[in-house]
Amino acid sequence: MRRGQLTLVSAASGVGKSAIVQAIIQRGNDHGGKNSALYFSADTDETTMWIRAACIATGYDSSGIEQMLRGDNVAGLEAEVAKATAHMAFVYNTSPSDQDVLREVEAYSVKHGVYPQIIVIDNLMNLYAGEGDEFAALQGNCDFLHELARETKAAVIALHHVTGDYSNGDKPVPRSGLRGKIDKTPEVVLTLYRINTQMFICPVKNRNGRADPRAEWQMPVFVDLARMNFQG
Repeated sequence: MRRGQLTLVSAASGVGKSAIVQAIIQRGNDHGGKNSALYFSADTDETTMWIRAACIATGYDSSGIEQMLRGDNVAGLEAEVAKATAHMAFVYNTSPSDQDVLREVEAYSVKHGVYPQIIVIDNLMNLYAGEGDEFAALQGNCDFLHELARETKAAVIALHHVTGDYSNGDKPVPRSGLRGKIDKTPEVVLTLYRINTQMFICPVKNRNGRADPRAEWQMPVFVDLARMNFQG
């Protein structure tokens, strides 16, 4: 994932694409280096995102954090989450348009004096592009995000779905498995699948280096979704 480029991260529902992208951005490089981020979470509500952030920040499991929320016993936890996500801003509009995205990006630049280094769209199908053909809308959204990356010099990361053949999430997704076949515009396309606690990241398109469109080259990652822990 590089600044000034559009990266597409695609997987079936429940595999963990939103979780791993949030964890990568929130954790940074684990040596104190973190990139500022504007995260459009159209697909996931604020409470769920907060619980995930708390898991990443503390290592607690999500059920324990939910129990603390129900007991209104999160004062210390709130401070941990605020510190861990200080470099991140979230937008929870469920169906933002391209103009909504532009307004939020400009508002961020006015507040901070610079554009965010990372912009996340979760997910591509929630980005409203008007009525009409789904393929044309998805391609239009890709074109818009590609231009946004160039204009802001941000690493734009869009999350996306896969076709029905890969909806179980337990087998490699080739480049042809993207819903809408919108693989032309992004510089990088990563597909994910998961078997129990093992997630596999497949670079099926990569203008910056090695890729395999058949998804036969894979990078394994150990996953504990209850604690939002990714190691690999």
